[in-house]
Amino acid sequence: MVEFDAFAGDIALGGLRNMLEIKILVCYMLSRVKEPMTRKQLCDCLQEEGLVNFFDLNEAIDDLLKQKMLQEEEYLNETCLTVTEAGRSNAETLETTLTNTLRERSVKSALKMLARAKAERETNVDIVKTETGYNVTFKIDGLGENLLTLSLYVADILQAEQLRESFLNNPSGVYSQIIDLLTSGQ
Repeated sequence: MVEFDAFAGDIALGGLRNMLEIKILVCYMLSRVKEPMTRKQLCDCLQEEGLVNFFDLNEAIDDLLKQKMLQEEEYLNETCLTVTEAGRSNAETLETTLTNTLRERSVKSALKMLARAKAERETNVDIVKTETGYNVTFKIDGLGENLLTLSLYVADILQAEQLRESFLNNPSGVYSQIIDLLTSGQ
């Protein structure tokens, strides 16, 4: 039986309350997403899913850094965490300690978080107040070119923010749908 040594606050059913399991999850997740993550991104995605407690996660990260299972490196002008070979090896050896569902949820959440961060780097959404509402302008840059600029009018700031969030969650999907619509001839 697993002994609980982590705080249970804000942890959903099936979340982790054992420090060793939290450390395994962090190493496993970072080895699977294969992209450095900031500490904030890591904390946000695991807490959003209710998998770990904020304080225990940060304690686990600090321990993993001391044990050289994780390392910090500069990536896209931010200090990010990456798993070392020792951390990757331990995660592979012990990954069956974690349930398959837990592993899948953590990786899915991390990939979603990283896709959102990439979208925010490669796109721009400007919200400008007008006399009667708001103009929301979406821009997608790529290949050294402006691929898309689209401006929409909405009546209030809530609509403007909702459009911004939806766009940033899937800018390539928006772009593809516009291309499909304009080339379908319908």
